[in-house]
Amino acid sequence: MGQLEWILYLAASSFYGISAVYYILSVVFKKEGWLRYGALAAFVGIVPHTGSLYLRWMESGHGPYMTMHEVLSSYAWVSIAVFLLVALRVERIRLTGMIVVPVSFIMMGIGASLSRETYSIPASLSSYWLIAHVGFAKLAFGGILIGTGLAIVYLLNERQEQGNGSEGMKRFLGRFPDKYVMDDLSYQFVSAGFLFLSVMIGAGAIWAYQTWGRYWAWDPIETWSLIAWFVYGIFLHLRMNAGWKGKKSAWMLILALFILAFSLFGTGIVYTGLHSSYMI
Repeated sequence: MGQLEWILYLAASSFYGISAVYYILSVVFKKEGWLRYGALAAFVGIVPHTGSLYLRWMESGHGPYMTMHEVLSSYAWVSIAVFLLVALRVERIRLTGMIVVPVSFIMMGIGASLSRETYSIPASLSSYWLIAHVGFAKLAFGGILIGTGLAIVYLLNERQEQGNGSEGMKRFLGRFPDKYVMDDLSYQFVSAGFLFLSVMIGAGAIWAYQTWGRYWAWDPIETWSLIAWFVYGIFLHLRMNAGWKGKKSAWMLILALFILAFSLFGTGIVYTGLHSSYMI
């Protein structure tokens, strides 16, 4: 089973790589039609990826959240899945695949370089609230990643309007909604991600109480998750009450994504604590 799971993982990574190439080249060469090939490759890739995660789940007896290999794979899966589902209904966001897919491909690549050994989850840690905690963490990352991708599309439009781009790029971006629509969609996706992040922290606190007898212990992952929550809370406050739209909003989201990524992936590597023996 382990070998088949690895083959499916590599197959998914390969299709995501092909998809990333199409998305990037569609922007570089202003080929709108190539976005469809990128989406198709990502859709094909998610099929073996789903099989890989399923087989690993059956082998380990728990969801993909114990090791960094599992974490990166599952976050990539959720990011691709959320993007494809939304892009099917909201065609205006399909250009954000140039951010979502390459980031997911990189996560798969890093995951491939890490240990693929499986571990059983201790009975004391198994809980419904763990599943909720993990699930909402992945939804938060997927939503915020798409929102950040839309912010980058906004900056590309802004650059074109300032006369810093080619005429071909101007025509290419002109086929999509204007920058104000992208800015508003970015805000909506990040708002949803912030709410998911809030539920993640709440479910994690309940799980911590069941497991360790306390809701909060200022563990590094808890602390950095709270920092990320405050950063996005500040973003929403500035957006709603201080008029931070457009360029300021976009650059803040790009910087905030690094904080979120570190809180989800980096803290378990850099710090030791209650979460250091497993990941979410």
